[in-house]
Amino acid sequence: MKHIVKSIPNKGKRKNGDNYNFFEDDSVTIAIVADGVGGNACDWKASEQACQDLIHYFQNEYRDLGIKEGIAHSLMKTYARIYWTKGECEGMLTTLVAVIIDKETEEYFYFGIGDSLILKFENDTIEELTPECAFRIRPDLLPSRVKSGGKLKGDTSFALMSDGISTNRKRYQEELELVIKSENWENKFDEIMQLNQLTQFDDMTLMLLKN
Repeated sequence: MKHIVKSIPNKGKRKNGDNYNFFEDDSVTIAIVADGVGGNACDWKASEQACQDLIHYFQNEYRDLGIKEGIAHSLMKTYARIYWTKGECEGMLTTLVAVIIDKETEEYFYFGIGDSLILKFENDTIEELTPECAFRIRPDLLPSRVKSGGKLKGDTSFALMSDGISTNRKRYQEELELVIKSENWENKFDEIMQLNQLTQFDDMTLMLLKN
């Protein structure tokens, strides 16, 4: 899948509390967006570490379990490391959403922690895959958050975003659909991000995936 992404810190903020990561090889695509909890310590570190760790643990420790089980175990270890943090960043926390695609079977998996969001665009419909949930979930319960979405269709696309996007503009879903359907989606993406900056109130991150 093609992807496009941008992350913009809130006006006047020194460090961006949002982060993202994208990984692809011959067998898997992994797209991730995170939003560190600003009321806790080190929001920037929490989001950055989570985005890096999920892919690191999958690639280096759990890949042999298969894609869904490997991601589930990686998610659990990613958050366990956050919870175990001591020192000045103790208590840090982050949202985390991801779409994972098995390129061999064309199946996709996804999960959402906190209030960041994944939308699926397919057959002229928009579906919210990840309703808001707790920001802190026991590590042993995290594997159950990884869901099977079924097979990709020819027009399946995804939008992963922090709440700086999803709560910024009332018609954000329709605006993102316009980007995905645009023949020049890179320019349309930039246009929508510029519109979001006019009323920006928080760090904001948006990643789009389309066939």
